Amino acid sequence: MTHRNTARKTLLSVAAVAVTALLAGCGAVGMDPEAGKSPVPLPSPNGTRQAIAKENLVHLWPLTVDRGSIECRKDEQTVFVDESGKAYALNRKAEDAGVTKIDGIRRESEGGWQVGLGAMRSHALALCTTGKDKKKS
Repeated sequence: MTHRNTARKTLLSVAAVAVTALLAGCGAVGMDPEAGKSPVPLPSPNGTRQAIAKENLVHLWPLTVDRGSIECRKDEQTVFVDESGKAYALNRKAEDAGVTKIDGIRRESEGGWQVGLGAMRSHALALCTTGKDKKKS
């Protein structure tokens, strides 16, 4: 075997280890506790309020608490309310109205990034439309 072939094999081995480490940091390798789970459908909303839990969003669940409710309030303020009744802002409109920022209960991914609020916020915004439809009826 030539020096060039040995160097090439060493480089390929190092590259393989680097790619594996990179994928592990992204959560693509390793044990994911949510692997194989399917989301449970959300219960029917009660006007502009709806119960929501980790099992409804599975991988997309963005919080360190497992359940609560989402609400659409005046002027499309979207909030998450934990089981103790404490409200957290899901959007800027709620923050501007004085609702506590949600950062204190945001979940971090394995890579250290905060899990996005998009899925939960979308469900809460849909309640704003539901509430308007009921008021028109």
